[in-house]
Amino acid sequence: MTGEAESLVLAGTASVSKSEVTARAGRGRPRDIQKNSAILEAASHLFLEQGFDGTSMDGVARRAGVSKQTVYSHFSSKEQLFGEAVHAAIAAYYPDRALAAVETHTLEADLRAVCHMLASLLMDERAISMFRLLVAAGAKGPTLGEIFWHSGPEELHRQLSDFLQAWTDRGQLKIEDTQKAGQQLIALVKEPAHFRISIGIQDPLKEAEIETCVDDAVSSFMKLYGT
Repeated sequence: MTGEAESLVLAGTASVSKSEVTARAGRGRPRDIQKNSAILEAASHLFLEQGFDGTSMDGVARRAGVSKQTVYSHFSSKEQLFGEAVHAAIAAYYPDRALAAVETHTLEADLRAVCHMLASLLMDERAISMFRLLVAAGAKGPTLGEIFWHSGPEELHRQLSDFLQAWTDRGQLKIEDTQKAGQQLIALVKEPAHFRISIGIQDPLKEAEIETCVDDAVSSFMKLYGT
C-alpha cells in the first residue's frame, strides 16, 4: 500500500459521473450473494495491494476462486468493481448505521455514536492506505478520486448533514450550514491523528485513543454549535 499508488490511476479516461459510478450491476443472471461477496473482498485487497492499473479482472477471479466470466456477470467493468468495493467498505460506517445502534436518542448519545463510527472508519489501516493511494493518484487526474467520492464519501457527508439538520430543527444545535458543520465535525474527529498516521509518524489508534478523539471532537463541536 505504498509504491503501488503510481498505478492507481485510470489514464486517459473521461470524468466519471455519479450515475455511472453508483449504477449497480443489474444485467444478466441474478447475483450469487456468496460469490459477489468473495469478488468484492478479493478486489478490495488487490486494489490496495497492486493499485488500480495493477489489478486485473483475471487476478480478481483467481483471488476470489471464481471464473473471469463470473466476475463480469457481477460487475461490467473494473471501474464499477472498484466503486462497488469502495461502497461496500464505507457503507457500514454511514451515520444511519451508527444511529440505529443507539438505544436512547439524545444529542450527546447520537453525536458520540456518529463520531465513534467516523473515527473507526477514518483511522482504519485500510482507509489510511486508500487515502495515501488516492492522494498520489490525484496528482495525475481526478477520475479515480471521483469514482471513490461518488461511491461512498458523498453519501456519508449527505447523511451527516441530515443528522445535524435534524438536531438543529429540534433547537439543540444552532447551525446555519449543516454541510460545512459536517465537514468541521469530520476534521475534529480525524485530526491531528489521521495526518500523523498517514505520513507514518504515528501508529494506528487503539480503542482507548479513539474514545479520546471522540470525546475531544464532541466537546469542541458542542462549543461551536451547542445552544
